Amino acid sequence: MRNPGFRLFGAALAVLALGAGCGKKGAPRAPLNLAPEAPRSVTSRRLGDTVYLQMIVPDKAMNGRGEFSVDHVDVYAVTVAPGTPTPPTRNFIKPAHVIASIPIQPPADPDAPEPETPDPRPRPGETVTFAETVTEAQLTPTPIEPVAADKAAAKETAGRGAKNGRKKQNEPAAAAPAAPPPGPVGPPVLTRFYMLMGVPKKGRGMVPSARVEVPLLQPPGAPSPGISSADETSVTVTWQPPPSSTDEVPGVLYNVYAARADATAPQPAAGQRVAPVPLNPAPLSDTAFTRAGAEPGKEQCFVVRSLAPVGTAVIESDPSRPICITPKDTFPPAAPKGLAAVASTGSINLIWDANGESDLAGYVVLRGEAPGATLQPLTAEPIKETRYTDRSASAGVRYAYQVIAVDRAGNRSAPSNRVEEAAR
Repeated sequence: MRNPGFRLFGAALAVLALGAGCGKKGAPRAPLNLAPEAPRSVTSRRLGDTVYLQMIVPDKAMNGRGEFSVDHVDVYAVTVAPGTPTPPTRNFIKPAHVIASIPIQPPADPDAPEPETPDPRPRPGETVTFAETVTEAQLTPTPIEPVAADKAAAKETAGRGAKNGRKKQNEPAAAAPAAPPPGPVGPPVLTRFYMLMGVPKKGRGMVPSARVEVPLLQPPGAPSPGISSADETSVTVTWQPPPSSTDEVPGVLYNVYAARADATAPQPAAGQRVAPVPLNPAPLSDTAFTRAGAEPGKEQCFVVRSLAPVGTAVIESDPSRPICITPKDTFPPAAPKGLAAVASTGSINLIWDANGESDLAGYVVLRGEAPGATLQPLTAEPIKETRYTDRSASAGVRYAYQVIAVDRAGNRSAPSNRVEEAAR
């Protein structure tokens, strides 16, 4: 059965449309404020005591055409006791159950100049996140008042019962009416239901989103930080499982998040917070995580949350204590290759292939008398070039040469190949 209000709304539009074709031409009418479509792609996540609702703001009218105006999005929420009937939408979408309203920018006017001050409100078609903190108030089941139609049906049923009670005692009792089919029953756990609806600037919302449900169970415990390590290209963090689990959410997986470098940085305004995104593409069963991109001297911090799937929802713990690591460059560059020596009058010319390390500081040339002398540095500081002329070589003396690469952290490579030559 269609909503009577919807029929009246449609009739009003028909009257306006008929009126448009009659009478004299006048100034253009203001666009109709049609009700917007339902918010799309509504999802929920619960991290500790915070529930994040994400949606796409309506960007067209509920019938898919015509002008519209979405002034704000109302967020509805009710808490349902375990195993009790789930309230139908008509009992759900009531002003008493609105917990927040998210202001929305009006549809963009292509002819209007850009405002001098940016509008912080989300635009139609953008993704927005609303956050609610679970407190004792949210853990208390919400009284659901029946709507007028429900009250009228209950009154009629009560009237029939009183009339039947006045029948004569010797009159055979009528068969009891068949019990109405039971309504949908909520999950067997305390659950908070959410719905969202776009509201035009003039009028009221007409199309709510699909409802989402968030179990209000005790989340699993947070993991404990373990040992961290780093190599040339990545960092690895480990953690210990939570010290205890609850019967409500047995078994845990893990998500790893980048910890904000500045814990004192201001948070976005309430209702506009963004849920953190895990670094791992899928929940982890292991207690270790490796991330590429180690940079010597640059600290990286992470937090880990335990998570437990409950039905179609996921509950995550509070974050672990930060797990921080500052990689140190203890990794030497590769040994230079292709060292060659060419003798000339009073000198020996050396040349070799360039190394490819980005943090290379230069090369140190080593020399010693052949065959058995210990090679010593010829250059006090690393040189940038991949060639060197030894002008201190004595004519007729045979020398051995090698080259070592040095990075900016002072790490030295293994020596290059060894060459021997004598100046003329």
